[in-house]
Amino acid sequence: MNNVSSMTLEEKIAQLFVLRVHGATADTAEPESVERNRAAYGVSNAAELIATYQPGGIIYFRDSGNVHNPVQIAKLSNDIQQAALDRPSNQIPLLIATDQEGGRVARMSPPATWFPSAHTVASAGADSARRVAAIMGRELRAMGIRQNYAPVADVNVNPENPVIGERSFASDPDTAAVLVRSQVHGFQDSGVIPTVKHFPGHGDTSVDTHTGQAVITHSRERWEQLDLPPFKAALEAGVDVVMTGHLIFPELDPARSIATTSYPIVTGLLRHELGFDGVVVTDGLGMSAARMAHDITEAPLRALQAGVDQLLTPADDSFPVAIKTIRRAVEDGELSAERIDESVERIMRLKRKAGLFDDPMVSTDRAAHVIGSREHQEAARRLIGTVT
Repeated sequence: MNNVSSMTLEEKIAQLFVLRVHGATADTAEPESVERNRAAYGVSNAAELIATYQPGGIIYFRDSGNVHNPVQIAKLSNDIQQAALDRPSNQIPLLIATDQEGGRVARMSPPATWFPSAHTVASAGADSARRVAAIMGRELRAMGIRQNYAPVADVNVNPENPVIGERSFASDPDTAAVLVRSQVHGFQDSGVIPTVKHFPGHGDTSVDTHTGQAVITHSRERWEQLDLPPFKAALEAGVDVVMTGHLIFPELDPARSIATTSYPIVTGLLRHELGFDGVVVTDGLGMSAARMAHDITEAPLRALQAGVDQLLTPADDSFPVAIKTIRRAVEDGELSAERIDESVERIMRLKRKAGLFDDPMVSTDRAAHVIGSREHQEAARRLIGTVT
């Protein structure tokens, strides 16, 4: 069943969250993983998390112990989905995601096929960029990962930028737009949902939002010339998800809210001006820029009020409290039930598009053969040979 009208308010709110979970298996009893899960959620493992809360999604990280080998990852994905199917009501599959950009941001370990950074891939041309995304996507999907937080649509114009750099395709917005469009199409070719990031553009900063507050000081006109083209290209290519950056951009929001919690940026600019009706996901809410802007239990609510749909990795142990905060805001009239329903409907639409309601499971045998296949490795070697 996936009818939003049949869900309780708490079930709807839980669907908005994409959580980090620790362990290599859904029922892990490994002491360190259990300890970290209990600290964050009050449960031992992914299966208990789903049984208790039924979150909308899970994101895999190597340092969470999720990533060992293709068969293990595929089995973890299947067991996460089975935990959802085992619920007595509203058996809603989870959208499993990761960050697989290439270069230094690649969560999947070998034998997964490794590709260089976006900047390096760009020098091989648009066709190669599309092929890279298609191979990455094919391997991710074989492991049960239906969403990728890539490509990066930021334009690398600030040499002092400590976080984007080679993750960007180019310092020229038109070049970056061509490459972003190509990779959006490549991920779509593979059946994996791409996510462009970090709206409204993280290229012209000298601060890493993982560790501090970044302020974009250029004008609206400069934003239209520099930052907008790659995002506009992605929207024209039919991208289904846009990730916000925790960026302060006074020319776009004089109140100086971070973009993630800015109604003028998320709803006014992205939704109304650019006409985007897909899913908007936050960057990680545990990042310093988000924590500096809002109390950790308030940030998810502020993002929803701004028009965001998916709430990625809330800080520390704030998830259970954040659910209560959002529910109380609905009861008190600070946030409408309709606003929650809009986001849940978008998320359900995304899950349907990903094929999760048809068949959320993957073949572990296929994972063993597809990930790091000779064909994929040879394609990677050919690409790297053309750009080195």
